[in-house]
Amino acid sequence: MVQAEPELSVVIPVYNEEENLPGLLEELDRVLADLGKTHEIICVDDGSTDGSRDVLSRLAGRYSALRCLQHQGNYGESAAQATGFRAARGSIVVTMDA
Repeated sequence: MVQAEPELSVVIPVYNEEENLPGLLEELDRVLADLGKTHEIICVDDGSTDGSRDVLSRLAGRYSALRCLQHQGNYGESAAQATGFRAARGSIVVTMDA
C-alpha cells in the first residue's frame, strides 16, 4: 500500500547486498501487508560496487511501496540512515539492515 503520507516508513541502508535484496523485499512486503498499515520501504544504496543498484531498480517495478535512493560513494551506514530519515514520510520510522 502506498499513499501520499504512509503511516510507516522502513529505512534500509544497502551496501553490496545484491544477493539478499530480492528475498528481503519479498518477505518485508508480505509482513508489512499483513500489518494493514500504509507503508513505504526506502532503500538507500550507499555506493554499492556489486549489482545492488540494478537489483533495486528492478525490484522497484515489482513493489510499489519501494523507494530507492542512491549515494554516489560509500559514506557509511549512519549517512545512509540519515538520508533515509530525511526522505521518510511516515509518522513511524523503522530501520533495518539489508
